[in-house]
Amino acid sequence: MTLNDILQSAQGGQALDNLAARFGLSDSEMKAATQALIPAFSEAFQKLSTRPGGLGGLLTEMANGAHSASYADPGQPAGSLSPEAVGHVFGSPDAANKVVQDVAQASGVSPQIIEAMLPVAGSMLVGGLTHAMAADGHSGALGELAAAARAPGGLGPASGSGGGFLGSIMGSLFGGAHEPGAAQTAAVVAGLTALSSMFVAGVQASQAQQASLGSVAQSFTQPPLTG
Repeated sequence: MTLNDILQSAQGGQALDNLAARFGLSDSEMKAATQALIPAFSEAFQKLSTRPGGLGGLLTEMANGAHSASYADPGQPAGSLSPEAVGHVFGSPDAANKVVQDVAQASGVSPQIIEAMLPVAGSMLVGGLTHAMAADGHSGALGELAAAARAPGGLGPASGSGGGFLGSIMGSLFGGAHEPGAAQTAAVVAGLTALSSMFVAGVQASQAQQASLGSVAQSFTQPPLTG
Protein backbone atom coordinates (compact mmCIF):
# COMPACT_ATOMS: atom_id res chain seq x y z
CA MET A 1 0.00 0.00 0.00
CA THR A 2 1.43 3.37 -1.06
CA LEU A 3 0.17 6.93 -0.59
CA ASN A 4 -1.01 6.91 -4.20
CA ASP A 5 -2.95 3.70 -3.56
CA ILE A 6 -4.58 5.34 -0.55
CA LEU A 7 -5.65 8.46 -2.43
CA GLN A 8 -6.86 6.50 -5.45
CA SER A 9 -9.00 4.24 -3.24
CA ALA A 10 -10.33 7.00 -0.95
CA GLN A 11 -14.07 7.65 -0.82
CA GLY A 12 -14.85 4.46 -2.67
CA GLY A 13 -12.54 5.43 -5.52
CA GLN A 14 -14.31 8.77 -6.01
CA ALA A 15 -11.86 10.98 -4.12
CA LEU A 16 -10.10 12.51 -7.11
CA ASP A 17 -13.38 13.26 -8.88
CA ASN A 18 -14.75 14.78 -5.68
CA LEU A 19 -11.64 16.91 -5.20
CA ALA A 20 -11.75 18.08 -8.82
CA ALA A 21 -15.37 19.15 -8.43
CA ARG A 22 -14.70 20.82 -5.09
CA PHE A 23 -11.80 22.92 -6.39
CA GLY A 24 -13.02 23.48 -9.94
CA LEU A 25 -10.27 21.51 -11.66
CA SER A 26 -10.34 19.51 -14.86
CA ASP A 27 -9.32 15.85 -14.79
CA SER A 28 -5.90 16.68 -16.18
CA GLU A 29 -5.37 19.50 -13.67
CA MET A 30 -6.45 17.21 -10.82
CA LYS A 31 -4.05 14.50 -11.95
CA ALA A 32 -1.19 17.00 -12.18
CA ALA A 33 -1.96 18.37 -8.72
CA THR A 34 -2.11 14.98 -7.02
CA GLN A 35 0.97 13.70 -8.87
CA ALA A 36 2.85 16.63 -7.35
CA LEU A 37 1.20 16.56 -3.91
CA ILE A 38 1.79 12.87 -3.18
CA PRO A 39 5.62 13.00 -3.42
CA ALA A 40 5.59 16.03 -1.10
CA PHE A 41 3.57 14.15 1.53
CA SER A 42 5.80 11.10 1.07
CA GLU A 43 8.92 13.17 1.69
CA ALA A 44 7.36 14.78 4.77
CA PHE A 45 6.11 11.51 6.27
CA GLN A 46 9.50 9.87 5.76
CA LYS A 47 11.17 12.82 7.46
CA LEU A 48 8.78 12.38 10.39
CA SER A 49 10.05 8.82 10.72
CA THR A 50 13.43 10.19 11.75
CA ARG A 51 11.91 12.33 14.53
CA PRO A 52 9.93 10.40 17.16
CA GLY A 53 8.36 13.62 18.47
CA GLY A 54 7.23 14.61 14.99
CA LEU A 55 5.89 11.16 14.21
CA GLY A 56 3.93 11.34 17.45
CA GLY A 57 1.86 14.19 16.05
CA LEU A 58 0.91 12.10 13.01
CA LEU A 59 0.10 9.07 15.17
CA THR A 60 -2.21 11.19 17.31
CA GLU A 61 -4.01 12.47 14.20
CA MET A 62 -4.38 8.91 12.94
CA ALA A 63 -5.69 7.50 16.21
CA ASN A 64 -8.26 10.18 17.04
CA GLY A 65 -10.54 9.02 14.23
CA ALA A 66 -11.22 12.54 12.97
CA HIS A 67 -10.08 11.73 9.43
CA SER A 68 -11.74 8.35 8.95
CA ALA A 69 -14.73 9.81 7.10
CA SER A 70 -12.44 11.82 4.81
CA TYR A 71 -11.07 8.55 3.51
CA ALA A 72 -14.12 6.29 3.70
CA ASP A 73 -17.26 8.36 3.09
CA PRO A 74 -17.98 9.49 -0.49
CA GLY A 75 -21.28 11.00 0.62
CA GLN A 76 -19.84 14.02 2.39
CA PRO A 77 -17.04 16.50 1.73
CA ALA A 78 -13.68 15.44 3.11
CA GLY A 79 -12.45 17.18 6.23
CA SER A 80 -9.15 19.00 6.56
CA LEU A 81 -6.01 18.75 8.59
CA SER A 82 -5.88 21.62 11.06
CA PRO A 83 -3.11 24.22 10.67
CA GLU A 84 -1.43 22.63 13.69
CA ALA A 85 -1.58 19.18 12.08
CA VAL A 86 -0.15 20.55 8.83
CA GLY A 87 2.66 22.00 10.94
CA HIS A 88 3.27 18.59 12.49
CA VAL A 89 3.49 16.95 9.07
CA PHE A 90 5.77 19.46 7.38
CA GLY A 91 7.65 20.74 10.41
CA SER A 92 6.51 24.36 10.31
CA PRO A 93 4.05 26.71 8.56
CA ASP A 94 6.93 28.08 6.52
CA ALA A 95 7.81 24.61 5.25
CA ALA A 96 4.16 23.98 4.34
CA ASN A 97 4.13 27.24 2.36
CA LYS A 98 7.23 26.13 0.48
CA VAL A 99 5.48 22.87 -0.39
CA VAL A 100 2.48 24.80 -1.74
CA GLN A 101 4.71 26.84 -4.01
CA ASP A 102 6.67 23.78 -5.13
CA VAL A 103 3.53 21.76 -5.95
CA ALA A 104 1.95 24.71 -7.75
CA GLN A 105 5.02 25.14 -9.92
CA ALA A 106 5.26 21.41 -10.68
CA SER A 107 1.55 21.00 -11.48
CA GLY A 108 0.63 24.31 -13.08
CA VAL A 109 -2.29 24.66 -10.65
CA SER A 110 -2.55 27.97 -8.80
CA PRO A 111 -0.94 28.24 -5.35
CA GLN A 112 -4.28 29.35 -3.90
CA ILE A 113 -5.95 26.10 -4.96
CA ILE A 114 -3.01 23.96 -3.83
CA GLU A 115 -3.02 25.72 -0.46
CA ALA A 116 -6.70 24.88 -0.03
CA MET A 117 -6.33 21.34 -1.35
CA LEU A 118 -3.28 20.34 0.72
CA PRO A 119 -5.04 19.91 4.10
CA VAL A 120 -8.01 18.17 2.45
CA ALA A 121 -5.83 15.63 0.63
CA GLY A 122 -3.82 15.30 3.83
CA SER A 123 -6.96 14.38 5.77
CA MET A 124 -7.76 11.67 3.20
CA LEU A 125 -4.23 10.29 3.48
CA VAL A 126 -4.23 10.26 7.27
CA GLY A 127 -7.63 8.56 7.30
CA GLY A 128 -6.36 6.05 4.75
CA LEU A 129 -3.26 5.28 6.79
CA THR A 130 -5.49 4.58 9.80
CA HIS A 131 -7.77 2.37 7.70
CA ALA A 132 -4.82 0.43 6.28
CA MET A 133 -3.30 -0.09 9.73
CA ALA A 134 -6.61 -1.46 11.00
CA ALA A 135 -7.03 -3.71 7.95
CA ASP A 136 -3.57 -5.16 8.58
CA GLY A 137 -4.34 -5.82 12.25
CA HIS A 138 -2.22 -3.01 13.69
CA SER A 139 -4.91 -1.00 15.48
CA GLY A 140 -3.55 -2.03 18.88
CA ALA A 141 -0.05 -0.88 18.04
CA LEU A 142 -1.40 2.41 16.70
CA GLY A 143 -3.36 2.99 19.90
CA GLU A 144 -0.35 2.22 22.07
CA LEU A 145 1.89 4.54 20.08
CA ALA A 146 -0.67 7.35 20.08
CA ALA A 147 -1.15 7.04 23.84
CA ALA A 148 2.61 7.24 24.31
CA ALA A 149 2.77 10.30 22.04
CA ARG A 150 0.20 12.08 24.24
CA ALA A 151 2.02 11.23 27.47
CA PRO A 152 4.58 13.61 29.03
CA GLY A 153 7.72 13.42 26.94
CA GLY A 154 5.87 11.89 24.00
CA LEU A 155 7.90 9.46 21.91
CA GLY A 156 11.08 11.48 22.13
CA PRO A 157 14.12 10.92 24.33
CA ALA A 158 13.49 11.16 28.05
CA SER A 159 15.49 13.71 30.01
CA GLY A 160 18.66 12.23 31.46
CA SER A 161 18.32 8.87 29.71
CA GLY A 162 19.06 7.24 26.38
CA GLY A 163 15.51 7.42 25.10
CA GLY A 164 11.85 7.74 26.01
CA PHE A 165 9.04 5.30 25.29
CA LEU A 166 9.96 3.41 22.12
CA GLY A 167 12.86 5.80 21.55
CA SER A 168 15.36 2.99 21.08
CA ILE A 169 13.16 1.03 18.70
CA MET A 170 12.40 4.15 16.67
CA GLY A 171 16.14 4.65 16.29
CA SER A 172 16.65 1.04 15.28
CA LEU A 173 13.88 1.08 12.68
CA PHE A 174 14.65 4.48 11.19
CA GLY A 175 18.43 4.63 11.19
CA GLY A 176 19.49 5.43 14.75
CA ALA A 177 22.07 3.67 16.88
CA HIS A 178 19.84 2.29 19.66
CA GLU A 179 18.71 -1.29 19.84
CA PRO A 180 15.18 -2.31 20.83
CA GLY A 181 14.76 -2.95 24.53
CA ALA A 182 12.69 -5.56 26.35
CA ALA A 183 9.73 -3.19 26.74
CA GLN A 184 9.20 -2.88 22.99
CA THR A 185 6.76 -5.52 21.82
CA ALA A 186 6.74 -7.38 18.53
CA ALA A 187 3.29 -5.97 17.76
CA VAL A 188 4.54 -2.40 18.02
CA VAL A 189 7.59 -3.21 15.91
CA ALA A 190 5.32 -4.70 13.25
CA GLY A 191 2.98 -1.70 13.41
CA LEU A 192 5.77 0.84 12.97
CA THR A 193 7.28 -1.17 10.14
CA ALA A 194 3.93 -1.42 8.36
CA LEU A 195 3.27 2.29 8.78
CA SER A 196 6.67 3.35 7.46
CA SER A 197 6.24 1.09 4.41
CA MET A 198 3.11 3.06 3.46
CA PHE A 199 4.98 6.36 3.31
CA VAL A 200 6.20 5.48 -0.21
CA ALA A 201 4.69 7.85 -2.79
CA GLY A 202 3.75 5.29 -5.41
CA VAL A 203 4.09 7.93 -8.16
CA GLN A 204 7.19 9.27 -9.84
CA ALA A 205 7.87 12.95 -9.36
CA SER A 206 9.38 14.77 -12.30
CA GLN A 207 13.13 15.24 -12.26
CA ALA A 208 12.68 18.95 -11.66
CA GLN A 209 10.30 18.38 -8.75
CA GLN A 210 12.58 15.76 -7.22
CA ALA A 211 15.39 18.31 -7.16
CA SER A 212 13.11 21.01 -5.77
CA LEU A 213 11.64 18.72 -3.11
CA GLY A 214 15.13 17.78 -2.01
CA SER A 215 15.75 21.42 -1.23
CA VAL A 216 12.34 22.05 0.33
CA ALA A 217 12.67 18.94 2.50
CA GLN A 218 15.55 20.50 4.41
CA SER A 219 12.97 22.60 6.25
CA PHE A 220 10.95 19.51 7.19
CA THR A 221 13.53 18.72 9.85
CA GLN A 222 12.48 21.65 12.05
CA PRO A 223 10.78 20.73 15.34
CA PRO A 224 7.03 20.16 14.94
CA LEU A 225 4.49 22.63 16.28
CA THR A 226 3.07 21.92 19.73
CA GLY A 227 -0.39 22.66 20.99
